[in-house]
Amino acid sequence: MPILLDLSDDTFDYEVLLTHLQILEEDLLKNLDGHKKAFQGIHRARSVNGVPVPLEQLDDMAERFNFVASTSELHLLKMEFLELKYRLLSLLVLAESKLKSWIIKYGRRESVELLLQNYISVIENSKFFEQYEVTYQILKRAAEMYAKANGSVEEAENVMKFMNETTAQWRNLSVEVRSVRSMLEEVIANWDRYSSTVASLQAWLEDAEKMLKQPEHAKKDFFRHLPHWIQQHTAMNDAGNFLIETCDETISRDLKQQLLLLNGRWRELFMKVKQYARADEFDRMRKEYLDGVATLSTFADGTNRKISVPVEVSFLNVKMFVQDLEDIKQKVPVMEAQYKIITRTAQLVTKEIPQEEVNEMLATMTGIKAQISKTKERCPVLLYEAQQLLSPLEELEKQITYFYESLEKVNEIISALDPEVQPAAVFKQNHQDLVAYQENCKKALSLIERNSQGLLKFVASSKVLQHFDPLMLQKKVTEIQVAFQDMVKKTGDWRKNVEANSRLMKKFEESRAELEKVLQIANGCLEEKGNPEELLRKHTEFFSQLDQRVLNAFLKACDELTDILPEQEQHSLQEAVRKLHKQWKVSRTVQAICCGWKLGTSCPSSSFFLFLNKRKRPIDCKIKYNYTKLC
Repeated sequence: MPILLDLSDDTFDYEVLLTHLQILEEDLLKNLDGHKKAFQGIHRARSVNGVPVPLEQLDDMAERFNFVASTSELHLLKMEFLELKYRLLSLLVLAESKLKSWIIKYGRRESVELLLQNYISVIENSKFFEQYEVTYQILKRAAEMYAKANGSVEEAENVMKFMNETTAQWRNLSVEVRSVRSMLEEVIANWDRYSSTVASLQAWLEDAEKMLKQPEHAKKDFFRHLPHWIQQHTAMNDAGNFLIETCDETISRDLKQQLLLLNGRWRELFMKVKQYARADEFDRMRKEYLDGVATLSTFADGTNRKISVPVEVSFLNVKMFVQDLEDIKQKVPVMEAQYKIITRTAQLVTKEIPQEEVNEMLATMTGIKAQISKTKERCPVLLYEAQQLLSPLEELEKQITYFYESLEKVNEIISALDPEVQPAAVFKQNHQDLVAYQENCKKALSLIERNSQGLLKFVASSKVLQHFDPLMLQKKVTEIQVAFQDMVKKTGDWRKNVEANSRLMKKFEESRAELEKVLQIANGCLEEKGNPEELLRKHTEFFSQLDQRVLNAFLKACDELTDILPEQEQHSLQEAVRKLHKQWKVSRTVQAICCGWKLGTSCPSSSFFLFLNKRKRPIDCKIKYNYTKLC
């Protein structure tokens, strides 16, 4: 049996038969072991149900059992290979038979539509190509396993030959099958195009033939659109000729007859009205010329405006200007090509118009040509020099931003709360930051001045950047210089204020320390114990030396410090002052008491005791009150 059979309907019978045989054989081989065991029992007994069996017959059956057992796996592989082989062949048969029904000479549109639906159903809806590919891959693996298990070189060559021939056959067949849909769709599209153009052209021919009897102005107006019907006539003939080639003989004959009649009517009419086509063509060319001139003029005017308009020197403005120039540079070749097209159109139009209009057209085209040439010449040079400004301007913008950021930090520091009420570590850090930010401003200003001078010099010396306006850049630099000077003044005033406040604070602290020292000594004296006369002498000596100027100096320093403190800080200061002031008054009261004791020692006894009794109660109350305050 040959490996590759002719493709015919019998292939389907082979596939069904092989599938049936494979199922039977698989069922048979499932029971092989059972049959083999039963036979081995018979072989040992050499009889069946007591009836002796000749040894030669038993040996022959044993040999046959061994052959079946040893070849069963190979036989199953072969059956699987053959089943897949004929399954693949059945797909090839189906594809080839359907292809023959799809590439016939076609009929009317309806029949072609049915063929397309059949193609979609058989090939696309059933996923024919995917089905074939899956079957082929399974067959390929089965063929490899069968050839390897068989071990026969000849059989392996036959299997390989079948696979190669099938692959080549499918490669050619699949290309043709895939192209069927596009072919059917093209036939349907040509039927649609032919039917629509025939219907519209027949209706127009009837109207046109009647129009021949109308006045000249009516005919001229009607046949203005003759170029459109020329295109329709051409489309009708193209579609008709395509259908004549692809349809069956009967339909081709009908199409030829219909085209012959329509082309005859068209030719007869066209010879009478072809002069009107020129009028419409002239209007079309004139419109094309005017549209082209408008486009070129818009480009030329817009380009001239963009190139000549004053540009304030800044990074953003120059960057936008460069982008405009790059856009113009790209459009110039397009506009030149457009100019050539419009020039050819103008040459055709000038043949139909008066000389005066011709002169105007020539002047217009010459002016546009000059503008485009000027743009083409100026644009590259202008673009190059403008690009040279971008990097320095970008750097300058960064320096300006850095300056104002540092300036803002300086203002934040000098506008904060009084530094004297800040912790020492915070004040020290702020002061260091202030110095650093001032230095940053100074360096940034130096770079800004140097770079801006370079930019201004470059712009001033350029022959093509004369429309660049440097005033905004100069104004910006001036504002920065003014801001820097203002910052220097403010920081100087801030430092002076800090120094003055520091002196006032130092004076206050010194006077407070002196006052507290005096009060501490006074308190120590009052708490001292010993001989009353000796204590009285010491107290009298110490309190007589209390200097009112110590308190006055403290109160003056306090008043001066209050003037510079924020309102929320003044309350705590006033509380501390009142406390120290009360302690001072206690000391003065004690001084008065000591003076009284001193006077008492120099008076007679009776008078002295009378004096003491008189003063004892209020003095005791006063001492008790003052000592309570001191505690």
